[in-house]
Parts: sequence; C-alpha cells; structure tokens
Amino acid sequence: MISYRMLAALGVTIALAGSLSACANQVRLSGKSMCEAHGGTYASGTKQCSYPAQPPSRSALQICQMHGGEWDDVSETCAVNDRSK
Repeated sequence: MISYRMLAALGVTIALAGSLSACANQVRLSGKSMCEAHGGTYASGTKQCSYPAQPPSRSALQICQMHGGEWDDVSETCAVNDRSK
C-alpha cells in the first residue's frame, strides 16, 4: 500500500519537473527517482524497484504505467503527460 508521504514526494517531484519544462507537453522521470519517491531502492541492472515494507518488487515499467506514463527502456525515463496546462 502506498502511503500519503510517498505520494506527496512523488507529487513534489512531478511538480518540480513540470515547472522546469514549462514548454513541454511531457515530464520525464528517471526510474531511480520514481522508485525512491515511493521509498524503494532502484537496481539499474535489472530495472527493478525493491520496497523494504513490501516484499514484491516492481519494475520501472510497471511504476511508470501506474502513473499513466510511457517507459523508455534506453534512457530509463518515464514520459508522463503534463496535466498542469
């Protein structure tokens, strides 16, 4: 279960990324930053996020899709539509 603190951290991350890309239609988040925003530890080699409080790990692709984004495996970033406009 995702806590409100983790969601708030992700919201701040997305807001910051959105403010830095004022002219863009998408926000790019790295797999590592998405994972850490949820309190996890990101392993770049396997592109997996492990959570200490939750036994199963999630892939960066799964996390990105949970946020309605599209995962780019080459750059290891998630493109999420900027809904602030």
